[in-house]
Amino acid sequence: MTHVWLIGFLSTFAGIGAGGILASFINGFKRSIGTIYAVCTGLILGLISFEIVPEALHLGNWIVFSLGFLAGVIIFELIHMRLHRNPDLINSRKHHNVRMGLFLALIISVHNFPVGVILGTSEHSKFSLALLQALILHNIPEGMILFTPFFIAGIRIYLLFLLSVFIAAPVALGALIGEMIGMQNNLLWSFLISLTIGTIYMVTIKEILPESIRQSSNMYSFFISLIAFSLMGVYLIYL
Repeated sequence: MTHVWLIGFLSTFAGIGAGGILASFINGFKRSIGTIYAVCTGLILGLISFEIVPEALHLGNWIVFSLGFLAGVIIFELIHMRLHRNPDLINSRKHHNVRMGLFLALIISVHNFPVGVILGTSEHSKFSLALLQALILHNIPEGMILFTPFFIAGIRIYLLFLLSVFIAAPVALGALIGEMIGMQNNLLWSFLISLTIGTIYMVTIKEILPESIRQSSNMYSFFISLIAFSLMGVYLIYL
């Protein structure tokens, strides 16, 4: 696979952009916002559970997975605490949505960097093709989640392009570094994958699902999330 950094960039850009376009179409139906967040919660958790976690465990073991996951959680919490120190960002509903969108953009960008490194180091393996598929699949719901608060806040759609580039750039940078390193180390791959799982899991549980509940209700959000989770599982296992 040549120019893996470019392929990784375009795959991420396409997934995020597609999710953003879907979010823009749905944005007019304000009552559906809680449903959107719930669906995306289920899709992301399903992708993690049925595709990414098994791959991390296959490449490494439970110890490596736990260490990587913990590192991802710590990264999330550090960014989360830093961004929540400024009370001026939560003085209005619009500021809340902008803050949430910026936070999601930052955390997704952080977790995309190790994905790029993995992609670069696995350039000549079948695993890189599976990773690209997972990259596109999970970036679509991430794009929907990311751009929904911006659209609710009334931010112009040209940010769709700029933010997609911002989020896809770490994949390209990580892939370039991975190509230069050229490390064929399954334990390293497992740790980096586990780190990305930790960050995106925390984003889903602490940011996306609570927003769905706020827009609807506990029972409705969990029910819709469960359906989306199950559908993603059926798709990944049987299709």
